[in-house]
Amino acid sequence: MAGHEHDPTDHTDQEAWDAVVSGRRLPVAGQPADEDAEAVRQVLLWRQARIQATVIQPEQAAAFYQQAERIRRERWRASSPKTLGLLVLVGMSLLSLGLGIGWWLSQSTATSVAVLPKPAAVTLPTLLPMHPSATSPSDLPDMLELPAGSFTRGCTAGWDDQLGGCRENEYPAHPVSVQAFAISRHEITVQQFTRFVEATQYVTTAEFQHQGCAIQDLAKSTVWVISAQHHWRNPSFSQQPIHPVVCVSWQDAQAYTQWLSKETGQRYRLPTEAEWEYAARGGKITAFYWGNQPDRHFANVSGVEGVDQWMHTAPVGQFAANPFGLHDMAGNVWEWTLDCWQSYQLTASTTDTCSQTAFRARRGGGWDNVPASTRSAARSPASLLDRSYVLGFRVVKDLP
Repeated sequence: MAGHEHDPTDHTDQEAWDAVVSGRRLPVAGQPADEDAEAVRQVLLWRQARIQATVIQPEQAAAFYQQAERIRRERWRASSPKTLGLLVLVGMSLLSLGLGIGWWLSQSTATSVAVLPKPAAVTLPTLLPMHPSATSPSDLPDMLELPAGSFTRGCTAGWDDQLGGCRENEYPAHPVSVQAFAISRHEITVQQFTRFVEATQYVTTAEFQHQGCAIQDLAKSTVWVISAQHHWRNPSFSQQPIHPVVCVSWQDAQAYTQWLSKETGQRYRLPTEAEWEYAARGGKITAFYWGNQPDRHFANVSGVEGVDQWMHTAPVGQFAANPFGLHDMAGNVWEWTLDCWQSYQLTASTTDTCSQTAFRARRGGGWDNVPASTRSAARSPASLLDRSYVLGFRVVKDLP
């Protein structure tokens, strides 16, 4: 009907809001309601992780939720563009304040939380691990801009070596500066890689002449084999479009970034090791961005416990983001970087000095690793053509 005002309490709108808050669906970049819901979700996830609760009670975030919901309704009802812009500005400011309160609560040693009456018109979904819908909101990566900055790369005594020490290749710790860049919020998903393959008819290293993908022997899990029948479409376990793509070589990842650059008219590439670790740490010096001890509330690692309910890859975005807003920088899948593999004792390499047979560095650890291998400083070499069902990637975009 002409002139009909869109009501945010509509059943469909409420379902969409709840789907993002509960983790069943990723937020769509640029959609204010989705971004508000994701902000609420992050407060809930951090609080849930800090108090080590299986399911967070709605009352624990009632005040913040009520505020966000009221702002959302006001924005939907705003008829003037000017008023709308003001409400968005005020809304995002209040959301930022809410996130700050959530962070403060997460650092508090007290377990009591002020309980406010639950709004009658709002139902708060619990944050149990959930399988998202088969369709992810975008088949192009959602990019976050990170500011230029400096940090200490490698193993810092007293911080990174809390879990039995660091690997030799993580020494010496040394200061590094990076320029501003944008990095994908999530690991590249199956759906995003599918768009690339369908557009280019690209054949991955694993698929070419049935070269296969490295997996653990189904008969003997301590042995790794190259299985000719497995590749990114069939890594030997079930995946949905929202899962991170695996069984991709460094060359496959490079091909994706080249296509994405051409498709968007912007320069995409793999992150350097320095950019990756800077992004993973999120301004923290601790072994993990949440602290010095492993915590399954924050990462998908070997086994199943707590929030980590996935034996293999988890759908992207199921764990709390780091301070930069990035998900799965620890665990889920190892991620390719642009750099050649070499010791920190040497000058950092570039693609101009890498030989075609050189190894590349991969970071982050995967779903089959012990927590120590998912520390921000942990690193591992792999050849250009290596591909396994624990190895994926994310991308970086150069900024003007």
